[in-house]
Amino acid sequence: MYRNFSDKDAILDVLLDEKLDALVALAHGAAKVEDAGAAVRDLMFGVMTMRASDRGLDAVLAEPGRRSRFSAALEEHFVPLARALVEQAIAAGELRPDFRAEEICLLGYMVGAVADITRDSDPGVWERYARLIIDGTRPGAHNLPLTPAALSFADSMTALGRAG
Repeated sequence: MYRNFSDKDAILDVLLDEKLDALVALAHGAAKVEDAGAAVRDLMFGVMTMRASDRGLDAVLAEPGRRSRFSAALEEHFVPLARALVEQAIAAGELRPDFRAEEICLLGYMVGAVADITRDSDPGVWERYARLIIDGTRPGAHNLPLTPAALSFADSMTALGRAG
């Protein structure tokens, strides 16, 4: 496989494209789910699963130029799909009204961090925390307002770049 590439960067560029395609495919798949709440929960869990099981994403995004390209492509191809799903779920009363689609990537990173630190001791425990987070996005009389305001997509990507 490696003989087909001129160097390590060429391999990482292909891996980046594959990861982008997988995220966009998740969003397209979720858009086919009729129940708006289930669709956005499926998307969130899919993003969390990808991050929890794919330790290579951090390596692919280690180079700042590649990270910028990834962020721009996500903003162009993934965020609009996610935003539409979130808006539909909010309108259907299935998602708390102060949730923003731009938060999905950060939530995926959070769950991925749990997967990273528990991989050797309890490799599947990240799913518990994924479900806790996803359940916390559902509306309810007991929900406190989310403060401060959500980060913009650009600010989220900048923060994730600092985390890597």
